[in-house]
Amino acid sequence: MKKIASFSLLFLLAIIAYFYFRPKVLPPVHLKSGLPTQYGKMTINKADSYLIRDVSVIPMTKDTILAHHHVLIEKGRIKQVTPHLAQIDTAGHCLVIDGTGKFLIPGLNDLHVHLNDDNNLLLFVANGVTTIRNMAGYPFHLNLRKRINQGQILGPTLYTASPILEGTPNVWKFSHVVKTRDEARQAVIQFAKAGYDCIKIYHTLPQELYREILQVGDSLHIPVVGHIPFQVDLEEVLASTQYSLEHVDVSPLSPYIPLVKRLELIGHSQKWMCPTLLVYKNMQKHPNDPTIPTNYERYVDKITRTFWQQRLHYYSQDRYRLQKVMAKLIYKNGGRFIAGTDCLNPYVLAGFSIHEELQELVSVGLPAYEALKASTVNAAVFLKRDPEVGTIEADKQADLVLLSGNPLKDIANTKTITGVMLQGRWFSSAELKQMLAAVEKTYPNQDH
Repeated sequence: MKKIASFSLLFLLAIIAYFYFRPKVLPPVHLKSGLPTQYGKMTINKADSYLIRDVSVIPMTKDTILAHHHVLIEKGRIKQVTPHLAQIDTAGHCLVIDGTGKFLIPGLNDLHVHLNDDNNLLLFVANGVTTIRNMAGYPFHLNLRKRINQGQILGPTLYTASPILEGTPNVWKFSHVVKTRDEARQAVIQFAKAGYDCIKIYHTLPQELYREILQVGDSLHIPVVGHIPFQVDLEEVLASTQYSLEHVDVSPLSPYIPLVKRLELIGHSQKWMCPTLLVYKNMQKHPNDPTIPTNYERYVDKITRTFWQQRLHYYSQDRYRLQKVMAKLIYKNGGRFIAGTDCLNPYVLAGFSIHEELQELVSVGLPAYEALKASTVNAAVFLKRDPEVGTIEADKQADLVLLSGNPLKDIANTKTITGVMLQGRWFSSAELKQMLAAVEKTYPNQDH
């Protein structure tokens, strides 16, 4: 307990420093690219009927593997999952995919991303991420969502939060700052009318404005998600309708309650928690740390790369360790986790980072099945899409990832991708590699 208390003190000091040392460089707001449009056009001509033969299915309905099964996909949906090839009911020709020795999982979800580059859409697909939740919205995100839904561009199913609602002093220059209840009310009304899927709040909001945002959000049936405001008692937050808690930033909250008790309360509350542990791991690294995945720089522009480099060593190693301890205690007390990466932060690259985040979840005590569940079943339930996605069953949407290794044996095997199916359209390993190469060519003359 003394160890946790010392971590808590260090964390409080870090929070104070947070408001005095703002980021010197901001990432670009929007980088346009024609690649998702090109791939969207190519996808139109793909087959709409597939048979994945002799594959080990990890259905995610329970912790099991269905060995030597066959999966029929027609017109974007899973039609059959059966061990009996003779029972496959296909009226016409279908493209056969050999699943021998491979493992089939539902498409992965990254439910905390910051999408600033159109090419990120392809990075997600190439890494088996079939659904994302963008956590700082702009009008261009609404346009991307529309174009993805209409099949004009290739990308994962996209949900987007509103612009970030902050109080003062605000952390980010690009946030929507509210100072009065009327400003808070009008902001929620405006963002709901614009079509954002949820309202994003930050820890800088005072209690009065936090309550106003929740009340208006409830009246408009739009969920409020985001940080836990530091000026609001934890017990009030847990009793509120705030739908998800982003990160595990709970040390500054309700200091009259012992930290361990606070973590127990969060777990018992069954609030959705998105821990985003990878970002803390990366941001505590020194710029010369050899474990930094500098190869990721080939997939981003120079401004983003500068943003990454200047945000390194932003947190201490103690902060990262504290985040992991807190996540572990929340999980042990019944916490419900969804997987999110906070990508766009230092070396947390779109698509690639979900696999690292799942490894972080396992490192704090989640069994591999539970970590995978955070990115599939839990994500689907959270988004209220569980009748459609999240498991491999007949009549579900065909968002699937084919792996060469068993992720239940080693969660790192989610990286062994040999193919991705996005809404019933198949992308082979060769096509995914070409996709990544095309993105890399977008950023010439970079020093790798």
